[in-house]
Amino acid sequence: MLEWDDLKLVLAIARARSITQAAKQTGIHHSTLFRRIADIETRLGTPLFERLQGDYQPTSTGQAAIETAETLEAEMAVLARKLAGQDIRPSGILRLTSTDTLLHAVLADDLAAFGKAYPEITLQVVTDNRFYDLNRHDADIAIRPSNAPNENLVGRKIAPIRSVICGPSGLDDPAKGPWITCDETLAHIKAARWRDKHFADQHVALRSNSLLNVARLVDAGGGFAVLPAFLVAAFANIAVIGDPVEGLDNDLWMLMHRDLKATPRVRAFNDFMFPRLKQKAPLFAGA
Repeated sequence: MLEWDDLKLVLAIARARSITQAAKQTGIHHSTLFRRIADIETRLGTPLFERLQGDYQPTSTGQAAIETAETLEAEMAVLARKLAGQDIRPSGILRLTSTDTLLHAVLADDLAAFGKAYPEITLQVVTDNRFYDLNRHDADIAIRPSNAPNENLVGRKIAPIRSVICGPSGLDDPAKGPWITCDETLAHIKAARWRDKHFADQHVALRSNSLLNVARLVDAGGGFAVLPAFLVAAFANIAVIGDPVEGLDNDLWMLMHRDLKATPRVRAFNDFMFPRLKQKAPLFAGA
């Protein structure tokens, strides 16, 4: 018989498609996770996964277990949101997901001020390039760019974010390079694609998996880049070259799941933070 803890491990391996990656994501040691899955398969008397070309592919039994795990996960998330929504005190843990660029250039001072204003709330801030799933209660609130928020989320649009060509003070001709840009993990973002299209022949001196790292490298004199205007403003040695680039705008949102919008700590954060960010609309627009 499978328990919820067993199903969570099966689901983690199915999503990661490997024991090694699932171990990193769950915090369970690789060998321990391997033994636990082997024990689950022994109890069931049938394999849950086959290893094909390096990937863990679910068997028919494994697929049935995965589907059950996903259903239970969704139901547990609904229950967690409903229980959280019954909390009448502005206290407890509030999980915020955002980007490292927003935290560095915009949010840090306001988050510190929120902590002083609401000392009974512990704000847990996670910065990541991926969008944490608010539907699964990975986070309570997201502050990040999104031109198409999930229909199950409610939120408030803060401002458009515009991007600019920039370079270190003293360099003013991006056509001559060198350039600093994203690595393959961020190759999908519009700014990276625009640079590759319009400056494909220019030497790329440095790449990074973080726009914050790109900005730091530009600030250090490494070359030109396309960056959000608000991030450029946070560095003393970066100069904007020309007007904001057309077609690269993203909208900045504060988002939450509809089941949590009336939760006191969520409402307190929303009421505190949104007006502060709204006042910074010119910063996001590069004005």
